[in-house]
Amino acid sequence: MYEDYYRFSAKPFQLNPDPRFFYGSKGHRRAMAYLDYGLSLGEGFIVITGEVGAGKTTLVRNLFRQLDAHNLVAAQLVSTQLDAE
Repeated sequence: MYEDYYRFSAKPFQLNPDPRFFYGSKGHRRAMAYLDYGLSLGEGFIVITGEVGAGKTTLVRNLFRQLDAHNLVAAQLVSTQLDAE
């Protein structure tokens, strides 16, 4: 319905986040800046946390799209089985 009205070329509200639809809000731009900074320092691990639906997956996938795969190896580890003792 909204695809025709807004003339979208793809469905932006899929269950699997698509980095093509990344919207750089103030908070998301700040998070991207932290990620870029961490990568520039050569940090081994960068942890992204936040509420469900906050855009963490889209943020990380957007970052992966910007990386040069020949110079950097990146992986996304997802676990909902964490224990906070």
